[in-house]
Parts: sequence; structure tokens; C-alpha cells
Amino acid sequence: MDIRNLPAGHGLLWFKQAIDLGAKNPRAVFGASLLLIAALYAAVLVLAVVLSVLAGAGSATEQAPSMGMLLAVALPLTLAIMLVVPVLLGGLMHVIRETEANRAASARDVFLPLRDARGRRLAWLGVVQLVLAVVGAVLMVAIAGPGYWRDYMQAMEAALQGSVQVAPQPDHAGLLFLVQLAFNYFSYALMLFSIPLMLFSGCSLADALRHALRASVRNVGANLLAGVLFIGALVLAAIVVALVALLAGAIGGLIHPVVGSVLVAVVMLGFAAVVLVLLAGAAYLAWRDTFSGAGPAPTPPPVHGIEV
Repeated sequence: MDIRNLPAGHGLLWFKQAIDLGAKNPRAVFGASLLLIAALYAAVLVLAVVLSVLAGAGSATEQAPSMGMLLAVALPLTLAIMLVVPVLLGGLMHVIRETEANRAASARDVFLPLRDARGRRLAWLGVVQLVLAVVGAVLMVAIAGPGYWRDYMQAMEAALQGSVQVAPQPDHAGLLFLVQLAFNYFSYALMLFSIPLMLFSGCSLADALRHALRASVRNVGANLLAGVLFIGALVLAAIVVALVALLAGAIGGLIHPVVGSVLVAVVMLGFAAVVLVLLAGAAYLAWRDTFSGAGPAPTPPPVHGIEV
């Protein structure tokens, strides 16, 4: 699969276009994002309920459940959630793609990959993500030193108990920062490129990872610029949304505390839905413009304004 060489400024174009992605069919795009969040919350709720039942059963028998039993239940459920996440992200990208092509789409289409063999293959990316997390943890421990993480956890535990502790310092702090930066870049690039490569381009898992790695190296400037813009906008927006949520909660609290809590939840849920659309949309646009045959010309017309 051919990979286009894109200028670094293309990252700005993806960022601008991602902001407008929901303009054509906001009900489908943002509705799909909300359904994705609801599905993940439901899965996490099931995990919490199962662990609570186990803990309650242990209390009834005056014998706390062993850590091994809790891990035996929690780990498979957590892995199941990790397997579902790339499938649902693929569903959100599918809704975005259909909307951009002016084809009919609904919010429920976010679950279409679950009913398609090609879509269900995306679950393997959850395993890849788990492997990357383990590799990343090993790298961080090797660079920072095993004593740093032990001291860090002890300091965090003491801080939760109200004690002021001096934060431990890792070995090779500068190298640790650079390795974390590079590892996170390639990890996210692999995941976000591989989803559309497997779902839309029909690549196998191995081919998708290989093409994603090549694209992340060849167009590092555009990818990094898009990532920096996304993170910067996310931080600024999170501050604004937090202030709005506090204001909404205070106003709603004048009516009833439950009303205030509901308003805060609505604001935060809406923010999360927008962030998901931007993330999935930018990844879709990057796939479309990076790989030849995936979409329109590599230099689409510039965006002069923001519709939404």
C-alpha cells in the first residue's frame, strides 16, 4: 500500500476539518459517540457490580475474597473491555465516513462492526494495546529504576492519607521523558491508523500494523502537529468545560442538589462525546489522506471557517 508524503502543515488541516465533522449529520455522529460512551460505561458498571458482589459475598461469610479471586474475575472483564474499545472506535469512524460521503447513517451504526467479520477483527487491536502497555511499563521501569516506582506509590499512598511527601526522582529523567514521548506517539499512531486500515482497507492485523508504523515514520511532522494541536485544545477546552460544569452545577443546585449533579453530568458527557468525535475523525482523515486509494487527493481544499 502506497503512503503519501504529506507536509507538516497537513496536521493543521486535519485538526480544522475534524472540528467540522459533525456539521452534516450531528444526530448520527454525536449520537454514535454518546452510544459508544454509554456502552463503555455499561461494561465498566458490570465489572464494578461483579466485584461488589464478590466483596459482599466475602463480607457475608466474614471472609474477604482473596486477591487471586478478584484478579481472576477482574482481568478477563478488563480485557473484554479493551477488546471492545477498538471495535466501537471503528464503528464511530464508519459513521463519520458515511456522513462525509453524504450517505445515510444513524447513531446505531456505531455497533455495525460487531456484526461484521472485518469489524470484529478489530478486537485484536485490544490485545496489541495490552502488549504495548506491558512493553511500555517494562521500559519505564528499566529507565527510571525499580526503586522509583516503589517510592512513587508509597508517596501517593501517604499523600492520600494527608501526609506531605517529597516526590521521588527517577533515574535518567530526561531520557525517561523522551522515551515516553516517542513510545506514546508510536503507540497511538499504530492504534489509530490500524483501525481504518483493517476496517476500510481490508488489511490483516499484521499488515495494518506494518503500514501504520511506516505512515507514523514517513509523516511524523503532520502526525505530531495534529497530536499537539489536539492535546493543546483538549487541555484548554477541559478547563473551560470544568468551569461551565461548576457553574451549571451551582445553578442547578439552587433548585435541587440532584438537578445540579445531572447538569454537571450532562456537560461532562457532552464534552466527552465531542472529544471522541475529534479523535476518531482526525484519525479517519489522517488515514484517508495518508494512504493512496483511501480517499480524495492528498491536498484537499483548505478550511476557511468552522461550521460547528
